[in-house]
Amino acid sequence: MRPVPSPGPGPWGAFRTSEVGSSKDRLFEFVEVLTNQPVSGSKARAVQSSGGAAGGIVSESQGYGLLLAGTLLAAMGFDSDFDRVSELTYELFLGWRRMCELSAAGGSCQDDEGFQCGGGQYPCLPHWKFGEDLTQVVGKGAAPDGDVDALMGMLLAVLALEGTSREPAWLGEVGQWAYDTCKQFYLSSTVASPSGQHQIVKLGQNPSYHAPGVYRLCRDYMASHDEKYGGSSMEGDRFTTNWETLIATSYKMLAATQCPSTGLVPNWAQIFEDGRRLRAQTGFSGSGTPGAEFGAEASRTIWRVVVDFLLYPSEAGPAADFLSPVAKHLGKKESSGRWASSLDVDGACLVETIHPGWQVNMFMAAPTFASLVCPAELEGGRQQELLDSAGRLLASKRIRDYYSGSWVAISTMTLNGDLAKAAAKAKIGSAARSAAAPVKLIS
Repeated sequence: MRPVPSPGPGPWGAFRTSEVGSSKDRLFEFVEVLTNQPVSGSKARAVQSSGGAAGGIVSESQGYGLLLAGTLLAAMGFDSDFDRVSELTYELFLGWRRMCELSAAGGSCQDDEGFQCGGGQYPCLPHWKFGEDLTQVVGKGAAPDGDVDALMGMLLAVLALEGTSREPAWLGEVGQWAYDTCKQFYLSSTVASPSGQHQIVKLGQNPSYHAPGVYRLCRDYMASHDEKYGGSSMEGDRFTTNWETLIATSYKMLAATQCPSTGLVPNWAQIFEDGRRLRAQTGFSGSGTPGAEFGAEASRTIWRVVVDFLLYPSEAGPAADFLSPVAKHLGKKESSGRWASSLDVDGACLVETIHPGWQVNMFMAAPTFASLVCPAELEGGRQQELLDSAGRLLASKRIRDYYSGSWVAISTMTLNGDLAKAAAKAKIGSAARSAAAPVKLIS
């Protein structure tokens, strides 16, 4: 039986909860605790990171900041803090742009295809790590997860505000950079499979690097804005089929790595073509995370698929199929506001272990809880109970560190409906949003 939530799902079927609190409050907390403006004479705002492979300023942290600010800006109505959030969005963009500019000196993955940003002067995908003062490169090579998060923030802000009375002075600059980044990402961060049937992120052996919702954003943005920002009025249209192949390949990869009984995926998996399908196996790891673990990398996969569900409800079938078993799994792990300390492991699947304390580490719990916004086969009002419980847990947490703190803020705007609101204001999927296709649920 499909649940009937209270206060009820959004107009296109997504659940939400007010228990999680305010997106704006979380953004301001994030900015106060984690950001600064380290470059003298520049408004560029940097998100400082720490822990794991991080430290200094990494593209992942900067991407989170731009994602948070741009999404909230897109979702805002007439609010007394609109100008402040607009300024923060641009400051975080300037930090991202500076990272791209510093990446032009060498060692970029975009050398072969050519730089696309700044009139061809700069790579659109920055190196992954910089010093705390944002003046020097510390670690070379782009990180596709940070790249797509920054892209999403830019695109939502531009699409929601262009042509309105609140269009900021920076919109044209950011709109051009977003277009060029979409193009650069496809050209430089994806590769055709040996058979030519598939297109996959070059570092796509990490399930959480796949972002089908952002790929759809780029598909539509390039097609609708090529005359304004592209090399020709048909450039974006010529990329449409390419993006579709990338989206389809991403879902094949996700299906190959997901455990049907639990909904979980591993941190890392090797992918192989098997005819028109993909198959996966574990056996290696990266970023200091065990390959066969549902851990710090893998948990983000769930949120990335939620983005696709919320942004493109009329194309939500694959996303719902992926998310439903995760929500059903969570339904067994909560009782009277308390969450179990372990998740299930199916010996027939790729996931062999669960990161310890998943329910108290917000970089695990927060993105996993995001699955609850997508309708699943749960009894009565159970799904709303779960979402409210998850919201209360998130609301009880403060932002004290970069990784968990970022996910508290990101999941706040996902669970309270602001991400869906941003998509609506940006008119993403608007042709089908008012009468979205029924969501196919896994039985």
